[in-house]
Amino acid sequence: MLEFDLTFLSTNTVHYAKRITAWVVAPDQLTPDTGLLHCCHGWSGNRFQYTDLMRDFANRYNLLCVATEFRQSGYDCDPVTGLGSCIPYDASHIQVIDCLNAVRETLRVFPGLNRRRLLAFGGSQGGHITMLMAIFAPQTFAAAISGSGIAWIDQVRIDWARHDFSEDELAIRDTVRLAPHIRCPVVLMHGTADDVVPDNHSRALEDALRKAGRVPLIAKYYEGGGHGLEPITNRKDATIELADDLLRNARLEDDDDFLAGRQVVIPAVTRQFVLDWSKPIAAHDVMRWKQD
Repeated sequence: MLEFDLTFLSTNTVHYAKRITAWVVAPDQLTPDTGLLHCCHGWSGNRFQYTDLMRDFANRYNLLCVATEFRQSGYDCDPVTGLGSCIPYDASHIQVIDCLNAVRETLRVFPGLNRRRLLAFGGSQGGHITMLMAIFAPQTFAAAISGSGIAWIDQVRIDWARHDFSEDELAIRDTVRLAPHIRCPVVLMHGTADDVVPDNHSRALEDALRKAGRVPLIAKYYEGGGHGLEPITNRKDATIELADDLLRNARLEDDDDFLAGRQVVIPAVTRQFVLDWSKPIAAHDVMRWKQD
């Protein structure tokens, strides 16, 4: 099994001079149907959080698995322990672009991957970033899976981040508000005893997705499960239980946003957030704000 770090220039490098690092686990054999699964770690975590899941899923589902260590978290914050978050904390904004760019860079390094099989998984803040990835690149992922995920930046997360969020910044991080922009099948899992991210986050997102009525949705709440779904189950086993068919069979119908070089415009409150996927990874104008 091939395992290695992949590094690439970050976007917005005028303010952030570091490279982004992603951990890659490839299946024993790459075939024309080998897809890609992005695995997103949580707040203050690092790219190795889901290594066991990545090693299992690489061969179980014929997926090249990539885990981005997004800015201000993990080893980027503390190069010794690999744990922690820098203050003030980005809290799922440019960090989402880091993860999407990791997908882009992996596809460049492995041009033979089946681009119709791009999938995303994450837990906690990683679940938040995963759903925002599906919003910022709405025609890219064949499925998005969130375990115990944050759905919006609530007061607890505002206090953690110690960031003065504008109304536009909160709006662009609110997956409940942006649920109609999601176009791929979604899997949500959450424990009812989660004392880190309450299950009302997933329940509110589930409700918004059902009201939008645009995508297939699977949601399960594990009675007595904590933040990692223990002691009832764990995120890896729950993903196999709920998303096995999607991980094997989900396919995009058209070219992904990156290949097509699409521009995505997402309304906030007073401004619009614009993503231009025709731009190079390190370009400053991959993303920009514009007035309504």
